Amino acid sequence: MNPHRPGIAAMIIAAAASLLVAACGTSTNSSSGGGGGQTTLKIWDFSAEQVKFHKDVGAQFTKEHPNIKIEWRSINQADYMKTLPLAFQSNQAPDMFYWNATGLSELLDQKWIRPLSPDGTVPADFTKRWPDGSFLEGINMQDGKTYGFPFTENLYWGSGYMFLNKQVFQQAGLDVGNPPKTWTDLKNACAQIKAKTKAECIAAPTKGEDMQRIWYALVSSVSTDEFFDYKTGKFDLTEPAQLKTFAFIQELKKLGYLAPGTNDKNFSRQQFAAGQAGIYFDGTWMLSVWDSQGFSSDNYVVAPRVNPDEGQTGAAGRTYDGNKYWVSSQTKHPDAVWTFIQWMTDPNGYFVKQYYKNAFGTLSYVDNQKMVTHPVLKQIMEIGAKPGYRVQLPEPLLKCPDIAKSKAYVNALAKSPDGEWEAMSQALVSGQPLASVGAAIVEQRQTALEEGLKQEAARGLKVSMDCYTFPDWEYTKDYTADMYRQ
Repeated sequence: MNPHRPGIAAMIIAAAASLLVAACGTSTNSSSGGGGGQTTLKIWDFSAEQVKFHKDVGAQFTKEHPNIKIEWRSINQADYMKTLPLAFQSNQAPDMFYWNATGLSELLDQKWIRPLSPDGTVPADFTKRWPDGSFLEGINMQDGKTYGFPFTENLYWGSGYMFLNKQVFQQAGLDVGNPPKTWTDLKNACAQIKAKTKAECIAAPTKGEDMQRIWYALVSSVSTDEFFDYKTGKFDLTEPAQLKTFAFIQELKKLGYLAPGTNDKNFSRQQFAAGQAGIYFDGTWMLSVWDSQGFSSDNYVVAPRVNPDEGQTGAAGRTYDGNKYWVSSQTKHPDAVWTFIQWMTDPNGYFVKQYYKNAFGTLSYVDNQKMVTHPVLKQIMEIGAKPGYRVQLPEPLLKCPDIAKSKAYVNALAKSPDGEWEAMSQALVSGQPLASVGAAIVEQRQTALEEGLKQEAARGLKVSMDCYTFPDWEYTKDYTADMYRQ
């Protein structure tokens, strides 16, 4: 925001305020009581395709718990990122909310969350629903109290899949059963689609953060899909592997293989579903998005991401970021929220069964091999389960426990939060090399991290750049628990 343009600032604040009013209604309490002593719990997220599912979930939960009513509200994602912070500022936050933009330490610093249960402890019969190691100090626990729970699992769930429109491929004389496997294959398929159909080749959103769809799909086969390289301990946007990947995206654009315009994800998804593009890169969640739009799985297939011609040298990362739902610090009904969380995470309960019936994805506390029935989701599971498609990333917290108290990395990320996407968007539009456009954000982040760690070490924390550097890690292999003890 430019402080010298107060008119623009006022309009942004007014717009955010109007969104908050729409989200909260006229209530000034995030947990207004219902009639007859009934407690109302407000839950917020941005999953528009799950509105009916959440309505059904609320009705079933209230049927089983008549004293608790669920009001589950979905807000457009871009609006949600503005509305939720404003709701906390004005003391109108929901009782439970979805948030994956920042982790535990940031949420605690912002005073947005409280423990899952009223007293902060959770019983063993709750945690045993998850695989061992799912609850970690600094990830979803702090000082022995549990604040989060892994919602989505991290082997099948994620970005980096290639979707092929059957109709477009057929019109181009291409076989969806033999999808592109290399960068050259992709260019050849695009050339054929452009020559023999009226469709674009790749519906790739390039507006802001939405560019992650094609970026993660391509860079994951080259190195790491993080903007930080745990092998070198460096922010890596301008490292050779990333530059190579981005140069390929620029080549695709120059050849006319990316749909024209600076489009957002919604436009690109609709373009693919309408048969106006042959290829779309995205994640596991797309099945339910297209199902909700009436674009059935009969019309497309999913394939692995494409590798550089010389072969795969990287992999998508598995992290401990599956903690998506949090209990609001402003709730006045912690007992009721805890009751709902236990019900929601029952592996054999209504929420789980309906979640899989609607093919919304894969959960971390469920036997996915048993529960998944959607044919495309089964394809995704086969792809994701292949060795090296997704690998466990190193976790600095497991190497240096004091990282749980450190703010250095978080503060580094807070420097121009969308800096990487802004640099890529600028380079794609201008045709400039990413190395020159992205240098400033990399230097800013690296300096903030290194100086922050030095300051924290001087105050007694056992932290250093060594905590973030794992030179023995290979990009295509899991960083396993035993490696921390070497």
